[in-house]
Amino acid sequence: MSSFYRSTVQEFLSRTDEQVLAALTVGYANRGYTTQYSDQTLAWQREVHLLRRTLNECVASSEAASYWGLLLEFSIPRKELRIDIVLLVREVVVAIEAKTSSLAPRAKQQIEEYALLLHYFHKASAEHRILPVVVSETLGAEDDATASFKSSLLSTRVGEVVRSSWDSLAGRLLALEDVSTTQVCVDSWDHSPYYPVPTIFEAAIALRSGLSIREIAHSEASEHEIGMVQENIQAVVDRARSEGQHAICFLTGVPGSGKTLVGLSLAHCTNNRLDAIHFMSGNGPLVRVLQHLFKNESMRAGAKSAQARTEAKTLIENVHVFARYHTEDNQGPPSNHAVIFDEAQRAWNREQNRKKFKRDYSEPEMILRIMERHEDWAVIVALVGGGQEINDGEAGLSEWGRALTSSTKRWIVHASPEVLSGGPSTANQRLYSNPIQGQVVQTNPALHLRTCNRSLRAEDLALWVNLVLNGDGERAAGLRMADKFPILLSRSLEETRTILQKQGVGTNRFGLIGSSGAARLRVEGLEPSSSFHAEYPWEHWYLAQATDVRSSFRCEVFATEFEVQGLELDWIGLCWGGDFVWDNNRNDWLLRSFRHGRESKWAVIGNAEKRTYRRNAYRVLLTRSRQGMVLFVPEGDPNDPTTSCSEFDATASFLIRCGATACPSAGSRIGASLSR
Repeated sequence: MSSFYRSTVQEFLSRTDEQVLAALTVGYANRGYTTQYSDQTLAWQREVHLLRRTLNECVASSEAASYWGLLLEFSIPRKELRIDIVLLVREVVVAIEAKTSSLAPRAKQQIEEYALLLHYFHKASAEHRILPVVVSETLGAEDDATASFKSSLLSTRVGEVVRSSWDSLAGRLLALEDVSTTQVCVDSWDHSPYYPVPTIFEAAIALRSGLSIREIAHSEASEHEIGMVQENIQAVVDRARSEGQHAICFLTGVPGSGKTLVGLSLAHCTNNRLDAIHFMSGNGPLVRVLQHLFKNESMRAGAKSAQARTEAKTLIENVHVFARYHTEDNQGPPSNHAVIFDEAQRAWNREQNRKKFKRDYSEPEMILRIMERHEDWAVIVALVGGGQEINDGEAGLSEWGRALTSSTKRWIVHASPEVLSGGPSTANQRLYSNPIQGQVVQTNPALHLRTCNRSLRAEDLALWVNLVLNGDGERAAGLRMADKFPILLSRSLEETRTILQKQGVGTNRFGLIGSSGAARLRVEGLEPSSSFHAEYPWEHWYLAQATDVRSSFRCEVFATEFEVQGLELDWIGLCWGGDFVWDNNRNDWLLRSFRHGRESKWAVIGNAEKRTYRRNAYRVLLTRSRQGMVLFVPEGDPNDPTTSCSEFDATASFLIRCGATACPSAGSRIGASLSR
């Protein structure tokens, strides 16, 4: 079980303090602790005594209180955190942090974090209301006169933190009884599965340390899916190695479904120690952030700076550096028989490759040619995010098909049926534009990840985003995203910052993001220039603490689609730009670029390819959040035609029609989930 002690209230009251303390001590020892300090024992003794007094009072007033569930020292799996007391009052989960002083530092933040972890990751708590409470012996009457327990649960699944004295705790608990007539079973609740969804950074470090993808565990909906995908791709690698094949495997999936996680897992899999799989990406910010992360972890483990930096660069490499080396400096086969190409849809087409490096072939052709130097066997694992091409010259899925068709080597293609037929799951892209001739293709449905795991408890987020971008507000609203995933809309940047800061509990990371084409965000004090963004230290924006002015927590610098693709935050503030506004007359989005000059103005984008890039930019931006997002739509300036009030009003209204919730005042707290 997850708790040191578990029983009904009736069973707890039938035992002596000594029996309960003995159970806590045994639970402590079973967790591997070799020493128990006297302070801990005395704290438990005081807590059990006060809890017994409170629960006796509850049972004297209500017989039903005898059947409440009680758990002491409930351990939150894999987080190394324990909740002092959990009371299951009918269907309300009351998480209590007991303190000797009402002024105990971080008490409010601590119990709020515990409550949110239960809400997001503990299956038995996901659909119940959770009340975080700080209880203290020294709380004064003035401090104790806060809102009632019940009132704090009226609008959110996770209530606001309530402070209470031990003297008033019983009355407040009894007031929760009429919230429900059903009693949660304490045994089932304690044994309920816990499904932590790691950030890309947590997963990368865990994989680096030797954990398997199953040990890291994603959400319930995808734990088996991601593990099965890795096993399927590993089987392709093993077969190519043993049978002397050249194989290419396309893994597609909705944004946030775990494609990069699968790639990192394969790269660190013990099956591939002798023939290591090399992980590469053309996403510069992603490479820099992960290299910085791996370097810091190696240094914490005792490695010197130079050694750590070199090791980090071998774990993940920029694909352009790989390509340059093997076309200009080394004409032999690569050291690795298998490579993983993350964000493979962003590989350059022939024109862009010629422009950048004077190479008269596309990047997919170049990667195939390099890997074909292996006469015995080779594998390419291409991780493709459909509909996420966001820049000039990004070839997309179809360029890989063209490169394979023109190759002189017999490549065996492994892909999901969606890759061949196209459709919403791949943003209507197909590997082959024409019927396949002479190509060996093996289809496997497992090679498409359908569940968004980046966004906690919001598997339909990718579908919602597609509907919004397609202008289908009615169907988007029909998904009722707010039931699981807060999507808020604010007309004030200051309010947006305030709301984000209120979500920054525990280890939650938040920050501002926006389109690279949102040139007039400068009016709001946000710098959009590409030269500024190219030079910014994004590794610190993602990894540094709030005390570092470069970090995302400061909400001073917004990341564009180029800096957030493949990465994520717990909460985002998406700063909407004039490059993508709703037109009520056309009942469609206006996709625009900004033209500087004596008459600076927005111009509608006519080029079909550039229109796709602009739409995809917002697809990337809208799918970067794990817990919730605030859509900041500026109010505009009636005296500035480049920040039109009517255009922004229309955009805000359409987003609300799609299901976004208009923000309350900046002083209000947004709960972990909006009311059902």
